[in-house]
Amino acid sequence: MLQYETVFIADSTYTDEEIDELIKGYDQIITSAKGKMIKVEKWGKRRLAYAIRRNEEGVYVLMTIECPPSLVKELDRRYRMNDRILRHLVVRVENEAQLGPSPMMKPRPERDELLAEPPLAP
Repeated sequence: MLQYETVFIADSTYTDEEIDELIKGYDQIITSAKGKMIKVEKWGKRRLAYAIRRNEEGVYVLMTIECPPSLVKELDRRYRMNDRILRHLVVRVENEAQLGPSPMMKPRPERDELLAEPPLAP
C-alpha cells in the first residue's frame, strides 16, 4: 500500500469535538478500505490568506494515511461533498512519512520570543 498525506481546511465554526468526529469518520472510511491512519495533526484555527466562501479563518488538519490508490478518489469525493470543508489536498508520499511532528507543529523561536516579552506601555 502507498502512503499519502492529506490536508484539509474545515470551516472555523467547527468545535474541537466536531473535528474529532470528522477525523473519526475519515478513519472509518480508511480502515474499511483496508488502510490505516498513521498520524493526525490538528494545526488549529488559522487565518486564511484570502476569504474562501466568506470565511476568513479555517481549521487545518493533516492526516498521514496508508491505503490503496482507489481510496484516494473516494476521499476526494467525500471532501468535496462536505460543504464545511473549504479546501483539501491529497499527495502521495514518496519516502516513508515522518513519524514525528511536522514543521507546522514545531515552535517558531521568533514567535515564542515575541509572546514571552511583556507588551509595551502606552
